[in-house]
This record gives sequence, C-alpha cells and structure tokens, in this order.
Amino acid sequence: MSLLMKSVLITAGLGLLFIIYEWSLMRKKKGGVSPTDKKNLRDLVLFTAGACALVAFAVANLT
Repeated sequence: MSLLMKSVLITAGLGLLFIIYEWSLMRKKKGGVSPTDKKNLRDLVLFTAGACALVAFAVANLT
C-alpha cells in the first residue's frame, strides 16, 4: 500500500469518526435531528472529502 493511499485512508477514517460522533450527539438532543443538523452533517462530509483531496494532492507532490 502506497503512502498516498495510507494518508488518504487515515484522513477519511478520522473524518468518518468525527461524523459518527457528531451524529450520535445530534440524536441525543431533546428535539432529535433537525434539518439544520442534516445540513451540518452534509458539510462535514464535504469537508472530509476536501481534506482527503488536499492530503492526496500534497502527498503526491511531495514524493
């Protein structure tokens, strides 16, 4: 497994853990998950994808 794949998978895994953590906190709220919370989760998914792309670009250009 190359360094590029490892770094992207680590970034994606950390992002996924953060998304799962946020989802569990949102579910425990008194009102449940609101549409605003769903938009925030969507933004976290997009942020994670962007971070993966940035890490892939940086690692590919460093090696």
